[in-house]
Amino acid sequence: MAASIPAMAQDSSRISHLSGVTVTATKGPQKASETGKVVTILSREYLERNSGKSVAAILNEQAGMVVNGSNNTPGTVPEVYMRGSSNGNTLIMIDGQPVSDATSIPNSFDLNFIPAELVERIEILRGSQSTLYGSNAVAGVINVITRKGSGKKIGATAGFGYGSYNDKQANASIHGQINKFSYLAGYRYEKTDGMSDAYDSTGKAGFDKDGFRQHAVFAKLGLDAGKRWHLQYLFNFNDYHHALDEYAYTDDKDYNGKSRYQLHGFHSTYTFGKGSWHMLYSFQQTNRNILNDSGYITPFGYAKYDNTSFRSNIHQAESYVNVDLNHQVRLIGGAAFTRSTMEQEDFLVKNSIPATPPVITYIPADSAKSNQISAYASVLLHNMNGFNLDAGGRYNHHSLYGNNATFSINPSYLINDRHKLFLNVSSGYKVPSLYQLYFPGYGNSGLKPEVTTSYEAGYQLGLNRVNVRATGFYRHTRDLVIFWFDPVTFMSQYRNADKQEAYGGELEADVEITKGLNLTVNYSYTDGQISTSQNGKDTSYYNLYRIPRNAVNATLGYQVTPAFYAAATYRYVGERWESSNRMGDYYTLDLYGEYKFGNLLKIFGQFRNITDIKYFDITGYNSRRFNFNTGIILNL
Repeated sequence: MAASIPAMAQDSSRISHLSGVTVTATKGPQKASETGKVVTILSREYLERNSGKSVAAILNEQAGMVVNGSNNTPGTVPEVYMRGSSNGNTLIMIDGQPVSDATSIPNSFDLNFIPAELVERIEILRGSQSTLYGSNAVAGVINVITRKGSGKKIGATAGFGYGSYNDKQANASIHGQINKFSYLAGYRYEKTDGMSDAYDSTGKAGFDKDGFRQHAVFAKLGLDAGKRWHLQYLFNFNDYHHALDEYAYTDDKDYNGKSRYQLHGFHSTYTFGKGSWHMLYSFQQTNRNILNDSGYITPFGYAKYDNTSFRSNIHQAESYVNVDLNHQVRLIGGAAFTRSTMEQEDFLVKNSIPATPPVITYIPADSAKSNQISAYASVLLHNMNGFNLDAGGRYNHHSLYGNNATFSINPSYLINDRHKLFLNVSSGYKVPSLYQLYFPGYGNSGLKPEVTTSYEAGYQLGLNRVNVRATGFYRHTRDLVIFWFDPVTFMSQYRNADKQEAYGGELEADVEITKGLNLTVNYSYTDGQISTSQNGKDTSYYNLYRIPRNAVNATLGYQVTPAFYAAATYRYVGERWESSNRMGDYYTLDLYGEYKFGNLLKIFGQFRNITDIKYFDITGYNSRRFNFNTGIILNL
């Protein structure tokens, strides 16, 4: 196929073309042909052709990734699994600022907080990236890059949508540039009746609908303070309420959650002759409340009344330089500091006979806290007759467990600007979360960080009409943090397991079959096991939680006319395991269409799971059957 199709440029690919430019691989603009890292770039054009989808749903269709919860009840916190890793091992960033929630068990980030309408592009960097990005970047990095103010003084965008489950959406933004000042400000609202979170296995129990309501505010301000100095401020505020159920297969009429998040990010960039100096600071605060009221008590429910509040504060500061020493050598070096605190309060009345006194649990922020400081450096050799080499290291000091270090070695070779061979050997780490360290009863302040060594190798073909990439990977993890339970004493605690192995491969292809007709497809294979010592002997077992061994995503899109675009997406998810429960395979088929009236107006329609397949990504919890979303977008 590659030999028979002539070259023609495409921008809507889900594969990073060799001529593309990434800013995430080396913390600065770099041609994809000059780095051996596995980067996928979701362009603005690609995102616009997925109007109506959430960021989580878009990521769920990428190679090597599973985003559990992206197709469940709105308000479900998506769990990102990349290359067989557990949730929390993929670092999420917004405009290069790391984001997370110190109150969550894996220290992950809620993708519900990112409005898809304000995203310019998404860069997905696979493989261990702890050398440049620190903790959580064990399996990879997802950098969500937001839109900027336009070149004109003032512009505006508005969108309205309606879909299944009485889902109503509206968003509006203004943007522009006045002399050296640029601005973008937006607001998003969504309200839906939802569906039952828990699955009614009888079909006759009358489970109630679990609704969702969200407000989101976003702002991005830029100032050219001089010819070389640019300042940027980023603000994101998100507040949503959602109804919950007791647990799998079990309804609850008065179980509700609230989540409120705010991000303040500052970025200073000073450019000089052959490089740039960056200074970043961010503050994040997450407030969550879960209330299980006493008006309705589920049969065999654990709690009669339970009110839990969480709060986390995260301060992060970083400074780094990215400089070309000459036309073949680039140096990246910097230091980063993170301070995290967590506060939790729980008032619990157990559902027991005879009645027992309420249980009050409190974790103060001045006890549940940690600091990290890191220094890192990386050298990139490129333009050496097709040979490129990226090598670096990082030193990290944590206030609780002490010191650790990582390294990365990433050679690649480009042949005739069309064929690229690459190899990556790197180490990574993930620090225990404050929840795992301090939660009463099963927190363990003696936990050590998870330490990984990763290997990946592959080949990429880059023609203008055809792009193909094949990658194989292997990751070895020591001191994996697990939740340990003794069935005899009923004691529970977070502990370090011995080791875990994950391995697999990814095949991606992007083909322009004929003018305007494009096929993008990816296949992922993932396998692995955990090994632990029991009675002096090593015991191994499969433990890739909710991750399929085999997964396929394919989209066939056709630009029928300059105004009309249509696409069909097929997704296959293979057999998965959730503890000892086997979840069968399934497929979904989606249709999408859009029509543009110049640059002023676009109407679109998403029709998902059109064959109405019943499937589960989380045992006992509903996934969406056939559903739709339609809308209009105005640009002024």
